[in-house]
Order: sequence, then C-alpha cells, then structure tokens
Amino acid sequence: MLGHVSSSGNKILTTLPDSICNLVSLQELNLEKLKALQALPESIGNLVNLVELEMRECKQVSALPASIGECTTLRVVGLSKCIGLTQLPDSIGNLRALEDLILAKCKGIRELPVAIGQCRALARLDLRNCKKLTALPPSMGQLTALRSLDLSVCKSLTSIPDALGDLPHLEELDISNCISLGFLPESMEKFKTFVVGWEFVKRKEAF
Repeated sequence: MLGHVSSSGNKILTTLPDSICNLVSLQELNLEKLKALQALPESIGNLVNLVELEMRECKQVSALPASIGECTTLRVVGLSKCIGLTQLPDSIGNLRALEDLILAKCKGIRELPVAIGQCRALARLDLRNCKKLTALPPSMGQLTALRSLDLSVCKSLTSIPDALGDLPHLEELDISNCISLGFLPESMEKFKTFVVGWEFVKRKEAF
C-alpha cells in the first residue's frame, strides 16, 4: 500500500501521468516546486483517500480540476506561490474534511468561490499577499471552525463581509497592509483585541 508520493523539485515535469490517479490508497501527494507543471490530471478525484496535497510554487498551474472535490478526505491543501492560479473550483465546497487551505502569494486570485463556505472543518485560511483579491464571499461566515485568517498584504481587498463577525472560534486575523480596505463592519468589533492591523483601518475610517 503506497501512502506517499513526492516529485518535489522536478523543474522539467509538465504533466503528471494519469496512472498516478490509480493509487487509490495514496494519502500524501507532494508536488512542491514543480515549476513547469501545467495542470493536475482530470482523474485526480480518484484519489479518494488523499489527506494532504502540497503544490507550493507550482507556478504554471492556472486552475484545479473540478474533480478535486471528489477527494473528500483532504485535510491539507497547500497552494502557496502558485502565481498562475486565478480561481478555485466550486467543487472545493465538497471538501468537508478540509482543515488547512494555504493560498499565500497566489497573486492571480481575484475572488473565492461562494462554495468555500461549505468547508465547515476549515480551521486555517492563509490568503496573505493575494494582491488581486478584491472581496470575500459572505458565505465565509459559515466557516464555524475557522480559527486563523490571514489577509495581510491583500492590497486590492476593499471590504470584509459582515458575516465574518459571526465566526465563533476566530482567534487570529491579520489585515495589516490591506491598503485598500476602508472600513471594518461593526460585527467585527468584538475581535479588535487580536486583529493585527485593526488600528490602521480604524484611522482610515476617521478621515
């Protein structure tokens, strides 16, 4: 039984063999720094026991296949520095076991799908340095397990939905250097003691 596959650091691999998706017992797939990789196989959804997918610095990948939503045992998805990534599929909402979603420095991401609110186990969402991200869907208020949300250096983010004030377990929120963020909803007032960047935004509101 094969539990782990790593192709980390291969700089010339542009595609993965479809046969990798026949490894139905696979739990960890490490594709870190496959800088020439263009896409994941459409049959990635066959990996029904996959727990962790690491794709940091897969810079040519522009989208994830919709079948990723069939990997319902996924708990960790690492996509940091996937600078070609422009969006997540709506099927991301099927990942009900997902706990950790890392999108740091995904500079092409402009928005998150509404379906992300269905990821009810999500505890950490890292969006730092997503410089083209303009807004967050109100459905994020349904992420009742969310404890950490990093929005630092999201320079195009103009607003935060009121619904984020409904998050019962939020412990860490970083909005530092969100230079386009002009106000914070009143519903988030109760978080001010631990929000990094709170005073900066409040000073902007005063003018």
